[in-house]
Amino acid sequence: MIKYLIPLTTDHVPMLISFLKDYPRESCDYSVCNLLTWGKIYNNQFCHYQGRLVVYNAKHSYVFFPMGEYLPAAELAQLLRGFKEIDPKVTLIQIPEEYVSSTPEIHAYFELSENRDWDDYVYSCQKMVELRGKKLAKKKNLISQFRRLYPDYKVLRITPYYRENLCRFTQKWRLEREVGGDYLKTEFEAIRNTLDMWDSLPVDGIIICIDRQMVAYSIFSPQTKCMATIHFEKYDPTKKGSGQLINWETARYLNQEYKWLNREQDIGLPGLRQAKNSYMPDRMIKFIKGELK
Repeated sequence: MIKYLIPLTTDHVPMLISFLKDYPRESCDYSVCNLLTWGKIYNNQFCHYQGRLVVYNAKHSYVFFPMGEYLPAAELAQLLRGFKEIDPKVTLIQIPEEYVSSTPEIHAYFELSENRDWDDYVYSCQKMVELRGKKLAKKKNLISQFRRLYPDYKVLRITPYYRENLCRFTQKWRLEREVGGDYLKTEFEAIRNTLDMWDSLPVDGIIICIDRQMVAYSIFSPQTKCMATIHFEKYDPTKKGSGQLINWETARYLNQEYKWLNREQDIGLPGLRQAKNSYMPDRMIKFIKGELK
């Protein structure tokens, strides 16, 4: 039985950091930033269960695979039955591939399925800086063109001072898009939440400026000891090469500390999938969910 569910707020950032330090998860859904900024939209709540931390997404009836030592499959099923007393539609999500491989008895309790739209893209940080090979040559050329055309561009670190400029830039970017409207509206809300919570989150970011005018930005945060996650990346398409440049400058910024970059999911949008695949991901983190049998 699940007795107490507590709304997840910035007061719980130290708790989340502590759990994820001891029990790291590579899926971007477990980043502290996403758990809170998207979690505010999804009404994320949490409880403790046998020493594990369990997050519940009330909007979509999702229970996150617990943070902590792996539970036996039978106890995992018992956990979900407890949640079903609260929400009959609840589903277990983000089951690690490693857990499925090491715990074959999970199939006795759960019907497992994968959703390609929600797989995370992971890239070598060094590869994203070097951009070697024929398949990445065009991106490298576009970066060179941008740097020749705007040799005095600046890279600034994001602070709360830039909040309004970032919101205006994002709003303009969003209104110029014709696809994924509902998602973009929600994403804009998540970006505003991120900026509002900036000083309370383990989050960082950079802005590209030309003549004091913003042309691109990215927002990112730690995922694991050797991986960072890129949450948001926007650019001005009228500035040729700005998209490739912000990608490259972000990788350069993070390369000293991280080996891997998680660039999150493509959510099934064809243009986004093409863009993420064009950088040749090193691997994917599968989105695996489980329905109780």
